[in-house]
Amino acid sequence: MIFLAVISVVVATLSPFWGLIFIIAFSGKYQGKKSLFYSVYFGFIVLLFIFRVIDVISFLDLLIGVGLTSVLYLWSLHRTLNFINALISVFFLNLIYAALRLIIFGKYYAEIIAEVIEKYKEFITQSFQNNDEQLTLALKFTETFQELFTKYYVGIWVITIVFAIYIGSLFLSKKGSLKWEHRKIRMPFYLIYILIAALAGFLLPTSHTYGINALIMIAPLFLIQGISILDFYWRDFFKKSKFLLFLLIFSMVFNYFILILVVLIGLSDIWFNFRKIYMEEIDGNNLN
Repeated sequence: MIFLAVISVVVATLSPFWGLIFIIAFSGKYQGKKSLFYSVYFGFIVLLFIFRVIDVISFLDLLIGVGLTSVLYLWSLHRTLNFINALISVFFLNLIYAALRLIIFGKYYAEIIAEVIEKYKEFITQSFQNNDEQLTLALKFTETFQELFTKYYVGIWVITIVFAIYIGSLFLSKKGSLKWEHRKIRMPFYLIYILIAALAGFLLPTSHTYGINALIMIAPLFLIQGISILDFYWRDFFKKSKFLLFLLIFSMVFNYFILILVVLIGLSDIWFNFRKIYMEEIDGNNLN
């Protein structure tokens, strides 16, 4: 148990995304000793901070973004027995945390990114010094990367946490006693109002950046519902062809048009409930 908590801190320090997946996926192993697990986890990150192994931002990421997030998620899951309710609870927690983190440490965070980018520019300048065209493209990509992570940090953080929880939940559902009916995932309707507010912010020049951040945050929830619909209709088909399933996943990761299409499917399902319509058609055909 102590070893599992220490490993969780190490993984989370390297990447909060993978650390959160690790903690959720293996939470079944320490369910009976959660107090011991989290005592070691939080104690270890405090020691790392005291001895300056991690800075204040990394400490807060491990404390809130991984530690408290996993605590809230598992508590909500145990109380409601509903994966989506638990996911939504940590969605709002990390929305608040990411916004406060940017407000309080925004300048410091931007300086860290700028420092990393400068070192990377030096590296690519040396690597492509004999190829001006590739050097120019690499520098432009680096500047774009810096702008994205500086302006849209809040949205990027939330989307990272949501997908970490989602992936961890899939592993937990397979190994734990509580099974997730993935094919029946439905997000709450009130997310539509958040989407409308995000679109309004996006369209207004004074709140354009805030609107984009909000859209980035809300999109993965609709994407998860869209994936659930694909699972509902095509699970049996993909079971027969793992290669086609791999191609679909690969396309969604590297083809933004397909990704957006799946998001739109998930968004549309909140209004139309495609699975309910499909089941009613089957029942009607059986009666005939």
